[in-house]
Order: sequence, then C-alpha cells, then structure tokens
Amino acid sequence: MAYTEKITFDIDLTKVDKEKLNKGKYLKMTIVPTPSSPYNEYMISQYMGAGESGNIIGNGDDLQTVLDKIGGEKPPMKLDESSTNGLPF
Repeated sequence: MAYTEKITFDIDLTKVDKEKLNKGKYLKMTIVPTPSSPYNEYMISQYMGAGESGNIIGNGDDLQTVLDKIGGEKPPMKLDESSTNGLPF
C-alpha cells in the first residue's frame, strides 16, 4: 500500500555501518512509526538482516508535521519577474 504523504528524514551518516552496505553502496533502511514519541513520527534504522537489530541512524516526520513545527502552512512565495536573483531560469 502506497501512502500519499511525503516524509522528510534526517540521517546521521556517521552512524551507518559501511560494512553492511549492500554491494558496498546501497543503504537498506527500516522505517518504524513512533506515534507515542514527543519528537518525531518515524525512526529510521539501518537494516542488518533478518533477526538483527540495526543502528538507529535517523528520524522523520510527514510534511504536515514539519509545517506545523515551523509555524503552519506558509503561502507560496511570489517572485518578482524583474528580479535579478542570479538563477539561470
């Protein structure tokens, strides 16, 4: 079942066990809902294999929770077309 909400994660790369990377470059993670946590809605751990506990490497929230934490939904920013902000488009 696919979910429609975007989820934002923060991963601490110093906590990743590089020896457990798949083919030396792919990081497999397990995302665990943490509804009773006062901090974040999800915990991310590195998948180590069946029956093994992984390192906790980060946490995350869905987009609405992130918006709530920063003060609610913000209206989209309008750019002045005559602005020269250095963007190539």
